[in-house]
Amino acid sequence: MTDPAILAAFGPPPANVDLAESSVRVNNGAVIGLLCTSFVLVVLRFMARWTLRNPLLADDWAIIAALCCIGATTGLSVSGSSVGAGRHVWAVSLDDLTNLYRFLYTYTFVYGAGCTSTRVSILFFYRRIFSPLEKSLKIALIFATCITVAYPLIVWITMANACKPLSFFWTQFSGTTTGKCININQFFLATGIINMLNDFIILALPFPRIIKLQMTLQKKAAICCIMAVGIFVCVASIVRIHFLSSFMNTADITYLMGPVFIWSTIEPSVAIVCACLPHLAPLVRIAHRSISSSYRSRRDTTGKGTGSGGRALGSGSGPGPGLGSGHHHHKGGSILGNRGQPFQYGFNRKSKNKGSDDDEIGLTNYVTAGGNDSASITPGYGHGSAVKGEITVQSSFVQSSTREGAL
Repeated sequence: MTDPAILAAFGPPPANVDLAESSVRVNNGAVIGLLCTSFVLVVLRFMARWTLRNPLLADDWAIIAALCCIGATTGLSVSGSSVGAGRHVWAVSLDDLTNLYRFLYTYTFVYGAGCTSTRVSILFFYRRIFSPLEKSLKIALIFATCITVAYPLIVWITMANACKPLSFFWTQFSGTTTGKCININQFFLATGIINMLNDFIILALPFPRIIKLQMTLQKKAAICCIMAVGIFVCVASIVRIHFLSSFMNTADITYLMGPVFIWSTIEPSVAIVCACLPHLAPLVRIAHRSISSSYRSRRDTTGKGTGSGGRALGSGSGPGPGLGSGHHHHKGGSILGNRGQPFQYGFNRKSKNKGSDDDEIGLTNYVTAGGNDSASITPGYGHGSAVKGEITVQSSFVQSSTREGAL
């Protein structure tokens, strides 16, 4: 039976509405699945950091904050589902609706923090891999950072003053309290549009710089594809705006609040995935080399005896990717000192034009190997000393950025 207070506030239910219908299970499964996906990607990101023995940088700390916010919004979404989100409003009691709006109020603060943390992480990443910054990119990064930081401040300040008294935000449907609120639905829609535009700005930032890199079209396309994964964040923002618009124009607010919660979780979750993907290239590279080395070892053992073995981690003395007894050089750029090693995406094949100063985003391997007391390896940076009987492979991302024009 419908709560009389709900009937007074929303009127009778439409004849074609099944009050037993619920999307709670689907909604909860979606937000929990997104949290798990984000968690796995962040763990893999830090595994790559640990494998390379790289320190945590600003973008890493920001992604940790973003993951914590995603965990909080997931908890709020599930809690909201327990008090009516995903069910028709006429099947919800007034007390549940009041609690749901308490969760919604809290959700807006955490959501703003989560979106901002993810974007800040991406912007820090851009600043690191594209240093030194050309003037136009520097201005674009400053502009995007200002919008990113301003967004949560606008949300927090507005929501802190959204209703007078503040408790009227969640008691407005009771009919027994008095107060006044701004048009919350229009505010959510307006900030959603700002959020979406900022997503497109951040997505577009790296492409002009990538186009200027002197590398093969294939490499440029591959890097652009990795960066373009962020288009899914923009799609999530658009879908979220669609549901916010529908939320504004319906009496069945609790049923549509479920999709709003879902897409408000999808957007920052997908952003976390996109922010972590470029950092996973070392793990993919190491896994590929391990599989290739294992395959070559089995092939040499069964088909060719115990020859010189594979070259990726072999003991050959000639040039190439194998370990020699002298110096190991790599065509690539320099490490950015105290800023940490900037990233690239594993495209380290040599150019056909060996004398060119192509911009190369290549994988540099820091390798130390044992088995020979006199063996020593000098990597592209730093120094390594051989330890007998031990093989260690450490990969790091480097970028040489010589542009077509003067920097």
